Amino acid sequence: MRLKHLSLLLCSLVLGLTLAACGTQETAGTSAPLELPETLVSQVLLDQASSGYMEGECAAEGHIILDTVQEGEFWQVYTLASVGQYGFCTGHFEKISGSGAIPTMLTIGREENGTYYCHGVWQPIDGNLYADSIKETFPRSLWSKALGADERYGELKDQEQAYARAYLESIGREAPIGSYGDFEHPLFTENGMSVEVSNALLTIEKIYPFPMYIGNEERIEDGVRWVYQTSWQHDGNGKGYAAYTKYAYDTGIVAQQYVFLVEGDSYTEVQPQGPGINTPDA
Repeated sequence: MRLKHLSLLLCSLVLGLTLAACGTQETAGTSAPLELPETLVSQVLLDQASSGYMEGECAAEGHIILDTVQEGEFWQVYTLASVGQYGFCTGHFEKISGSGAIPTMLTIGREENGTYYCHGVWQPIDGNLYADSIKETFPRSLWSKALGADERYGELKDQEQAYARAYLESIGREAPIGSYGDFEHPLFTENGMSVEVSNALLTIEKIYPFPMYIGNEERIEDGVRWVYQTSWQHDGNGKGYAAYTKYAYDTGIVAQQYVFLVEGDSYTEVQPQGPGINTPDA
């Protein structure tokens, strides 16, 4: 198993029942007795985070159980839930993909031996049908809570970030934890590059893996932690060098580097100069 997958597994399981307890339950009106294991809800949402969003280094979830209702041989578990993928970005551990607070219904079944399993996951339709789809699926008594899910996102985000903190502890690293909007991601156009050149660089396929902002992102590939660095050295008058460098986190050994000389509204690819992560002086 590759280290990347081990990392995701670590993040999902490192706290076990402790992290599962992060989910909260508001089931005063529960219609049927069900000793629902919190770990099942957590694992279903973690699986969703790992399959439906851009992959990061750590899958995380947050959930609030609003009610549990038996319907035939299944139980409908009504929740507010969020999921996220976290990764290192310029020294931060950021939520790089995921959802906000979404009303989510889990359909839970139970085997004859008492083992629970997830039969299905429902989430509302986006756009104009969002509210109507919630009202068609959630009990009327939960409409206000479901339609006001965004008001509870702070609680769900705290639960998500508990996974991120636990993961950082498990690999022996420290970093500020937050969402993309919590940190600065400086753009070329904010730092002296013309819009024309900035847009043109974004169309070059070989630099697609690199950040679209000035900074870096870490990824684990085949057991090696790589840093994808985007840098910009310029003279303040529209001339400079944009460099895209992939190097090993542990050794600094460069695997790839692309450098572009920018002059006003034009650019030319040039050869990197010298070893390491260096780019030519602007």
